[in-house]
Amino acid sequence: MAPKNRSARIRKLVSEQFKPEYSKHEWIEAAYDDRRAEWTLSWTDGPTLTEVTRAARAANKEAVDGVRYERRYSQQAYALGAIGWARAGEDLQGGNGWWAVSRVEEYLAKVKNPGRPKPGRETDMVERLIKAADGGRGQHWAEGSEICGLVDKRGLSWLLIPAGKPDERLPLTPLEVLTTRYARGEKQRAWWEHLTPLTELEAFAAVQADPGAPAEAVAAVLEFVPDVHAAIDAAVADLRARVSASS
Repeated sequence: MAPKNRSARIRKLVSEQFKPEYSKHEWIEAAYDDRRAEWTLSWTDGPTLTEVTRAARAANKEAVDGVRYERRYSQQAYALGAIGWARAGEDLQGGNGWWAVSRVEEYLAKVKNPGRPKPGRETDMVERLIKAADGGRGQHWAEGSEICGLVDKRGLSWLLIPAGKPDERLPLTPLEVLTTRYARGEKQRAWWEHLTPLTELEAFAAVQADPGAPAEAVAAVLEFVPDVHAAIDAAVADLRARVSASS
């Protein structure tokens, strides 16, 4: 038997417990499906499924018994999630949108407020990805599978350095500058797909071995010379420990 005044109790719980932030386009809605005789709490981005479920049960366990919870994602969340997922280093499949969106949703499941990129470079990357996925069809056109599939197909580096548009390059760290110039083979693929840079030692060695290194590359490598020294010291310490262990 359904609890007494369930509708009013659920709506009160939503308005008081979750305090919707309409100015940020975030809210939780309670809807009743007559055909299935079932209540659903649904929202976009915002708190995680686990957070909402626990908070609802803690506030009024009886009222929400049997309620469905449905978390949706905005374009911004899919874009930011796809970028974070790809940066985590998983092998891409070359454009499988439905596979990619399922993996990105797994990644987003534990992320609170996933549609809020940091100001600056991250926001610019998200906007470029969404615009490319929309494909000139207008804003908010692309589905999550199209956004995630685009990252699965093209990786991430093009979001920083658009092909044929040097004036639209986003700010790069010194190590990223050197990676774009010197990475080859699997290292280059790791940069294209995941934005994984060379190590400081690899970049230093590459510049040192290049007699024609431009001033930009030399200036970049000089910025992290202290890190190179630290990496060498760590490597030497490891080698000494290996010698001691084998003797």
